[in-house]
Amino acid sequence: MKLIIISAALLFSCRYCDAAYINSLRGKVDLRKTGASGWTRLAGGEKTRLNSGDELRTARASTVEVTMDDGSRVKLAPLSAFRMSVENKDSVSIGLFAGRVRSWVKKLSKKFEVRTPSAVCAVRGTDFMVGVDADGNSRVEVYEGSVLAGDSQGNSGLVREGQFTDIPGDGKMKDPGSNPNDPSDMNSAIGSPSEIARAEIYGEISKEDVLARAQEEMQSAEYQNRKVAIDAFGNRVRMEEYTIRPRADQFKYVVLNTRENRFDFGKILFTFNTALPADLSRATANMISSPGSEAPQWQLTSMNSVMSNTIDKVTEDATSGRMVSNGSLADPAWNLVFGNYSFYAAGPAQAAESGGLGRWIWTKTDYNVATGVTASVAYLGQPTAPVLDASNPSGDDVYHSFTKNTFADAAAGNGLTWIAAQDFVLFDDGKILSTGDFGAGLGAGETVDQVTDRLNFQRVYTSSLFGGRTIDVMYSAKLLKEAGLLRF
Repeated sequence: MKLIIISAALLFSCRYCDAAYINSLRGKVDLRKTGASGWTRLAGGEKTRLNSGDELRTARASTVEVTMDDGSRVKLAPLSAFRMSVENKDSVSIGLFAGRVRSWVKKLSKKFEVRTPSAVCAVRGTDFMVGVDADGNSRVEVYEGSVLAGDSQGNSGLVREGQFTDIPGDGKMKDPGSNPNDPSDMNSAIGSPSEIARAEIYGEISKEDVLARAQEEMQSAEYQNRKVAIDAFGNRVRMEEYTIRPRADQFKYVVLNTRENRFDFGKILFTFNTALPADLSRATANMISSPGSEAPQWQLTSMNSVMSNTIDKVTEDATSGRMVSNGSLADPAWNLVFGNYSFYAAGPAQAAESGGLGRWIWTKTDYNVATGVTASVAYLGQPTAPVLDASNPSGDDVYHSFTKNTFADAAAGNGLTWIAAQDFVLFDDGKILSTGDFGAGLGAGETVDQVTDRLNFQRVYTSSLFGGRTIDVMYSAKLLKEAGLLRF
């Protein structure tokens, strides 16, 4: 992973007592001690010691300030996260994963570092701010002194007092320029709320982070579903699902799968053009296709999703969404079109690529979701479509499909990249659905709606990037139906 390293190696003449502690906090601030699996909510007024490896994160409208024994201090902005990577009598090293941190480093201090996921720099001053956005791009603002900043390609430049520089996550740092911003009080988050929510979708994939977020969100979830079912391979799966509204114009769907020997999950964030109605199904019912000559009131503008086994992940990033008329007078309708719809996959080696989304696989431009029509498609390693292997392994009348795409990118030196997906529709007892189950398969007095509540969907990803591992997520038809995402 590429790093921003901000270091101030200063001579010191004072006596150190080897300590860093939380000086003050506002709102919701969580601490995870070194080696701990979960987070602890901190209470205001407590003086909490920080050791090497401890992590802090802040919620919306929340901040925390950490003081070092030499008088240096740092302040973490809302929706930020960092780790006290090293803290001893000789040096302090802070890893900034998300958000912003401002540092006031005392002169004659010990060595001081800040790290983010995008570049390298060295501090020559005493007051500076570092921020990192959802795409892994970093920004350095210097309020006093100077900072020698550089990117991972070896480019560097001196950022003087009153200047700033931007350092892209995968590119060359910008030339330092005059900073139009006043020094920040760190009471606001970096970027827009949508960028912050997007960062959470793609960035939190460890089991501990996913479960901690779920524990917090389930308390205010709009729809929830818990059940135990059997998957297509005979494994018992505990499924937990919920939807929540992070913002007035957003809702998020989360599914957690726990098997005897593994944990998998999926998250999808939907963002609309305006505040959503109290009855969510009024917006979701027609978000792909809406009949009539009038454009629907609620239009999906972006969609961000991840599926993961906490080691590997596949992500989908769709932007510039809008409803477009089909132009028909006889049968008018509006269809959802995304300006850009991209797919990524990653094992540990590719996790930092594309600003944390993973290895880019393909992008569809002006993709009509309802019809499948797109203006153009770009693929990894080639201008034309990949080699496709598709089949129905259990027969044409069984809801079990297999697709595999192989991309001609062997020039990268790692052989051909491929990704495959198996899809199942199955009952709670593990029986895979067949076409006859909605006919003669109905029990006495049983409706199609009742059958649907016993159905689940399962997707299994394999890839050359995953080192032999799979991503295996199962989710229920029942919750999707309640949220208006599945209709009959």
